Amino acid sequence: MFEETGARSMTLYELLGKMQPKNTTDAMAFSEFWNAMEKRGFGPMLALPAFIAATPIGVIPGVPTITGVTILLIAMQILLGRRHPWLPATIMKIEMDADRIEFLVNKMKPVAVRFDRFLMPRWFFMRQPVFRSLIALSCAACGLLMVPLELVPFMGLIPAFAVLIMAIGMATDDGAVALFGLSIALFGFLYGGQQIALGIG
Repeated sequence: MFEETGARSMTLYELLGKMQPKNTTDAMAFSEFWNAMEKRGFGPMLALPAFIAATPIGVIPGVPTITGVTILLIAMQILLGRRHPWLPATIMKIEMDADRIEFLVNKMKPVAVRFDRFLMPRWFFMRQPVFRSLIALSCAACGLLMVPLELVPFMGLIPAFAVLIMAIGMATDDGAVALFGLSIALFGFLYGGQQIALGIG
């Protein structure tokens, strides 16, 4: 259970490079990005929708819900022990603005180079099934929370950012970063739940 499809950990710079459009078309289907991530392990696969939701693209109506459901589906299949998570064709066919993705990735790359100095394989207890199950459950809960939080402006960014940090921790084999992502997720659950409760009230 929880076997990685990727052979080694990645740097944050490499992870961003995998998200970069590979051709010059105006729009790219989600499947094209997914194919670049699918063989690199669960961290990169979770990082892709989380990155989209945590950037300015995430404020576009419908994006938090779509990316949240995608994160939920991936995380639940990780919990079920699937080595190659499946996503519905409806999600795979969604097209995104390639130029906008390219712009955001290029803006983030210099920052990634600086952060890579602090990212390293450490705190290997994160490889244990119990901890990885906790990561997957937290990602699934964050994805689910993103759906109702779309009704609260910018609130969906908190669980999306938490998933992104946890995914970076998984991709770079950095348990300290993954644990930091879990703490952000806990804050998101408490604060997001409060906002939903106030909205219902």
